[in-house]
Amino acid sequence: MKRNLTLLILVLALAAAGCDLFGTRDPEPPSSGSSTFVPPTSPDLVITNLENAVAEKSTENFLRCLVDTLSSSQRYAFIPTAAAAGRYAATFAVWSLQSERAWFSAMKAFSEEDAPSSLALTGGFSIIAADSAIYEGEYDLTFRHGVSSVSENARGTLQFIMHTDRNSIWSITRWTDIPRDEATSWSEWKGRFAN
Repeated sequence: MKRNLTLLILVLALAAAGCDLFGTRDPEPPSSGSSTFVPPTSPDLVITNLENAVAEKSTENFLRCLVDTLSSSQRYAFIPTAAAAGRYAATFAVWSLQSERAWFSAMKAFSEEDAPSSLALTGGFSIIAADSAIYEGEYDLTFRHGVSSVSENARGTLQFIMHTDRNSIWSITRWTDIPRDEATSWSEWKGRFAN
């Protein structure tokens, strides 16, 4: 009993001394790694989301730009450049959404966390219908991955065919990569890092 009384006096003394044992803390500031993904209710938002996904190195947001086969009857297809298709024939023969996840995740794994990455798409939509669209343009892609034998810049021309799903959300269903000059293509990166 005497021991409990001593313990109670000690706790009251600490509380009276202003140790603020039961006080509230200041909230932590929000994380700066927030996503800028916007639900793509129009085809141009797919382009914006794709550029942001690369800049933020967000694998999930990158994949959200591609068709969700659970919400759509469309299937995803990637058509690589002829050079990459020849070099990575076995890889591109079975290319899938999981392959897209694999190469993007590998690029991130090789990259320093604060190393910059960017995607600039310059082009436009040649066709926009109620449920489909075609985007054609050039890309300039930079990803500081740190692999010495692979360029950190890819350039080329691409074509996206987009469709809406059952929820009226737009996504890329067919992606064709076309080489430009002697530049490293996006297909080269996909083939190299998907393995």
